[in-house]
Amino acid sequence: MSLQKKINKLKREPKLFFKDMFLKRYIPLKNKVESATPKKKYGYCKYAIVSAVYNVEKYLDDYFKSIINQRLDFKNNIHIICVDDGSSDNSAKIIKHYQKKYPKNITYIYKENGGQASARNLGLKLLQEDPNLKDKFTWVTFTDPDDFVDIDYFYEVDEFLVKNRDDSISMIACNLIFYFEKHEAYKDTHP
Repeated sequence: MSLQKKINKLKREPKLFFKDMFLKRYIPLKNKVESATPKKKYGYCKYAIVSAVYNVEKYLDDYFKSIINQRLDFKNNIHIICVDDGSSDNSAKIIKHYQKKYPKNITYIYKENGGQASARNLGLKLLQEDPNLKDKFTWVTFTDPDDFVDIDYFYEVDEFLVKNRDDSISMIACNLIFYFEKHEAYKDTHP
C-alpha cells in the first residue's frame, strides 16, 4: 500500500487504520517473542538453595531474578533459604519483598552474625528439621547471594541427573565464571 493510500485510510477510518497496523505489526512480533522464549520445564529433582546473607543488598535483585527466572520451573522445583547473618543494610527488606511474592519458595531466617559456615549450617538444620521442608529436596546447593546463575543452570543440572539416574551421584560441580565488577569483565578462569 502506498503512503498516500495509508494517509487516506487514516483520514477516512482512523480506528480501522490503527487496528490493521496493530494486527500487522504487533501480533507477528508477539508470536516471534513467545516462540523464542524457552518453556518452563518441570524437573526430575527438587533443589534447595541455602544462602548465607551478609550486607549484600546491591546484589540481591540480580540473585533472586536469576533463580526465579530459571528455565527449570522455579515454583515447583526450587526453594531458597536465606539465612541473614546479622546484616546491617537493607538485605532483610529485599528478601522479605521476594518472600512475600513467593512464600512457598523462599524462607527467611535471621541470626546474629557468626560467619558464613554457621549461617549455612543453620539453613541445613532447617532443611532437616522443618516438617514443611524435610525430605522434599533431592539436592542442596550453596549459591551465594552476591552471585547469579545462568537461566539454564538448574535445567542443565537436572538434565544431567535424568540422563545419569542409574549412577550413584553424590555431588555435582559446575563451571564458575568470575565477574570483576570494578572492570566490568567476565573471566572463565576457574579451574
